[in-house]
Amino acid sequence: MRFSVLIVDDEKMPREILRNYVPWEKLQVDRVEEAEDGAQALELARLHRPDIVISDVKMPRMNGLELAGAVREIYPDCQFIFLSGYTDKEYLKGAIKLRAASYVEKPIDLEELSTVLQEVTAELEKRSLPDPQLLFYRGENGDLSQPNNGRVYVYEKAIFTALGNLIRHKCRPEALALTARIYRELRQCEGTPPEVVRNLYCQIVFALLAAAESRNITAVTEQGDYLLYTAAKQPTLLLLWQALTDAMETYFQAAESNAQDLVTRVDEYLAAHFSDNELTVQTMASDLGFVHTYLCSAYKKNSGRTVNQKLTELRMERAKSLLADPSRKLYEVAHEVGYLDGKYFVKLFTKEVGISPRLYRENLCCHEE
Repeated sequence: MRFSVLIVDDEKMPREILRNYVPWEKLQVDRVEEAEDGAQALELARLHRPDIVISDVKMPRMNGLELAGAVREIYPDCQFIFLSGYTDKEYLKGAIKLRAASYVEKPIDLEELSTVLQEVTAELEKRSLPDPQLLFYRGENGDLSQPNNGRVYVYEKAIFTALGNLIRHKCRPEALALTARIYRELRQCEGTPPEVVRNLYCQIVFALLAAAESRNITAVTEQGDYLLYTAAKQPTLLLLWQALTDAMETYFQAAESNAQDLVTRVDEYLAAHFSDNELTVQTMASDLGFVHTYLCSAYKKNSGRTVNQKLTELRMERAKSLLADPSRKLYEVAHEVGYLDGKYFVKLFTKEVGISPRLYRENLCCHEE
């Protein structure tokens, strides 16, 4: 960063000493202007907008303190270094009131002044850097010239609970719309510390990961560490929310695909294991990689019946074919279709088919004759 300096002194010699013997290039100063008094300095300040003014305090027409007050009205960030051979306390009080960068006594010690200038230029460089909080909200290409609006986001637990429920129940349009609404509201609340926003982001990520885990959506669960790492590393709100939205899109796409595939997978599993008398939904869910409560609800939603209803249907169909063989005992048929309790099998078969296994067999025999 390069700087400009305006030297103001009604004596020529101090001006020449400063211009010729201060290491301006080392201090990153590429323009030095001079003025003989405060009035002339004010005109030059309006024209060149200096970053630093080195000014004598006591001068004709307009003294240094008056000059500083006038320049600060048009250029608030201009830094003043006052020079004076006077130890008048009123001048010192005035310099403090005007927030002067420093106050150096005459005769001028060039080493002392150079040190002061280094401190002032370092402060100016620091001020020129974008406000990290403003950068977080407006991004690298946003307008950083205006201060943040100071508004603070008001956290409402119900909104984030609702979002978690929408994610869990695969309500894609509603979940993405609510996420976009939260993002818009956060953008308008630039007084909210970025750490607070990052915590809110993590809260949504945890809800997303929990839903993905219950559905065995590895495309999302495997991103868990990355998504949480993103919370601390993404420099802007926009990038943070883009990462979240991308993860949500991946989740919903996989969830919709899994819902269609789940019915087929469950049906195939039941067809292969229905004769196992120790078969449970919990066991099947574990083998297929799902949380059993999700598997039950998703299967019913997409097939129109429960897992147990499908299992019973398969067992009854197999029992009917076995009953066609008159040599098989009823308890043997029951065991082969997964029921250890023969009486329970008879009761269930009668309920599902409408007649008892014995009558069903007799009817089959009658038809064959």
